[in-house]
Amino acid sequence: MKILFLTNLCPPYRLPLFETLSREYDVCFVFTKEGSLAAQARGSYSGWTNFGKLRYSLCLTKIRLALKLLGADYDVLVADFPVWDSWFEFIIARLRRKRVIFWVEEWHQPRTLIRNLSSPILRYMAKSCDAIVASGSATKAHMIDYGAISQKIFIAPDVSEVEEVPKRTSKARALASSNNFVILYLGRLVRYKGAEYLIKAFSRLEKERDNVKLVIVGNGNFRSVLEQMVQELELQNVELIGACDDRNKPLYYSMCDLFVLPSIWQHDYCEAWGLVLNEVMQFGKPVIATDAVGSAFDLIKNGVNGYMVRNTDVDSLYQAIKKIVENPKLAKTMGVQSKRIIEEGFTYTHMIRGFKDAISFVKQNPRNKRGSSE
Repeated sequence: MKILFLTNLCPPYRLPLFETLSREYDVCFVFTKEGSLAAQARGSYSGWTNFGKLRYSLCLTKIRLALKLLGADYDVLVADFPVWDSWFEFIIARLRRKRVIFWVEEWHQPRTLIRNLSSPILRYMAKSCDAIVASGSATKAHMIDYGAISQKIFIAPDVSEVEEVPKRTSKARALASSNNFVILYLGRLVRYKGAEYLIKAFSRLEKERDNVKLVIVGNGNFRSVLEQMVQELELQNVELIGACDDRNKPLYYSMCDLFVLPSIWQHDYCEAWGLVLNEVMQFGKPVIATDAVGSAFDLIKNGVNGYMVRNTDVDSLYQAIKKIVENPKLAKTMGVQSKRIIEEGFTYTHMIRGFKDAISFVKQNPRNKRGSSE
């Protein structure tokens, strides 16, 4: 069975998945964005064009993509869903009598006019495809709501693994050697990441304790707003460090005592997964995230390894942070549980298994091209 695997790009955290699939299947990858170009828009993966040993093509225009779909020799198309190109990818594959597996990370319905108008078509595609690979339980529930039957949805959790590195002389090492309880945010500084709500929650905590520190690592167009907020609130224990190279992320993960991802809902976007949670949990850290973070529904067990709180709710965020800060024993126990959760359910082995299960399902059910009625 020949597979045409179509996705936007090949960032470093996806390469282990793609390389494993390429060893076990006859698969050709098609990328619709070149790494360094995508980096300009995403603010990450700068210059990344390492496709390893993959057999791949770059189709950077819709014309080239359509020609590839029309001319390539394949039995199964694996494609992102829902993206702007989903509809014509699906139509071409169906006209050629090819089977279709959709890879889905979305877990919510964007509240936009275009999305509302296109929903009937997307629902038909979700119901009619041969299988769906979902990034988590929230995505699976979203696809079921779209009309897909549960039996053809397979979970392949988003995964990112980082190597633990020894602490060395750096800003992170200085922070780790202090007597403060260090709360860390690491990510882009854009509005939907919700760092402003973390700062507001921390301002209440700082008034009560003098041994806490909030470290914000990252850069983005919202940084100046956050800096102004820190000044206006007269906070003494907040530090905005700036951009962090991927190689140095483990230093910050290892030095923190608690990690917070305070993302918020926007009408057209919310956090699809949040790979930083996977990464910091590998270091045995408690985590707090909001209900606007896709991975929180799977990675966070309330009261076990952290808390999931309502997005934009400063009081709930403050209370959750306070519970962990005031109980170092709880923080340590939660950290142990975080690492266990990753090891037991969120490694590349688990992600690869989800894709292989979907491919096996399609192979064993060649005529399963519609919904449950067939």
